[in-house]
Amino acid sequence: MRWLEMVIDVPAQAAEAAAAAVLEVVDAGFAWEERGGTVRIRAYLPEEGFEERYRRLGERWRRVRQVFPAVGPWAPAVRARAEDEWAEAWKAHFPPLPVGRRLLVVPSWQRHRVDPGPRIPLVLDPGMAFGTGQHASTRLALELLEEELEGQPEPRPVLDVGTGSGILAIAAALLGARPVLAVDIDPGAVRVAQDNASANGVDDRVRVAAGTAAAVRRQPPPGWAVHLPAAVTVANITAAVLAETLDDLVHLTRPGGALVLSGLVSGATDTRDLEERCRARGLEIRRRRWAEGWEAWRLAVPN
Repeated sequence: MRWLEMVIDVPAQAAEAAAAAVLEVVDAGFAWEERGGTVRIRAYLPEEGFEERYRRLGERWRRVRQVFPAVGPWAPAVRARAEDEWAEAWKAHFPPLPVGRRLLVVPSWQRHRVDPGPRIPLVLDPGMAFGTGQHASTRLALELLEEELEGQPEPRPVLDVGTGSGILAIAAALLGARPVLAVDIDPGAVRVAQDNASANGVDDRVRVAAGTAAAVRRQPPPGWAVHLPAAVTVANITAAVLAETLDDLVHLTRPGGALVLSGLVSGATDTRDLEERCRARGLEIRRRRWAEGWEAWRLAVPN
């Protein structure tokens, strides 16, 4: 299979919003490189069906330009990549990344070259699913998840909705949660997340399944009904999708438990609407974190 690499430069202040727009359509992920006052985004799409995805990306790009007029028109440079090439192209943009107080996200090719010190290594390669820790929304979710799990006297079950690469589910297991259920609607993401769980030695604690929050609510995976509702539910998606699935997420989280929501663009209408829905459900935002135009919340589910 051939992949098409798209390269486009955007102002640094608009990079997060631009990346989020691209990630709504891109299957294979993205990388970015800071270049002074701009950020170069590299996104990968399969050649098959490229024209339709390119059109959809153009529509989302216009939405970004409404908020950030300095962003140029949708006119990326495009070139073909062989399947083995595109993953190699990530390596230059994927250094070990400290996250929170305890985690270090490490690519496998540096696993034996890096001394994590007191941090817990989380081995993760670029794959055909979103979630490497480089994106602010992922880092914020990891930080809030770490805070919630820290100091707990015994392991607690965690549910990760929209798992992508599985990074949040794997982090939860490494930080002491068990069991952990990770779900995603993308079969490719399910495969990647399962492989990543195995690479980190937590596949005995992390179950990966295809599905949505609504599907888990209707019919939990075999053996999981006893662990639901979870003590902690985490979802790093978008504010609009989170608003649509909020009832399911609350139902799947035990009273007195925690709900970690990320993927929220600060100040956006969708984010404000989600906050109103949370308040209407009696959810209390206990902790907010912000970074690079994004925010994440840790909410308390009412008893």
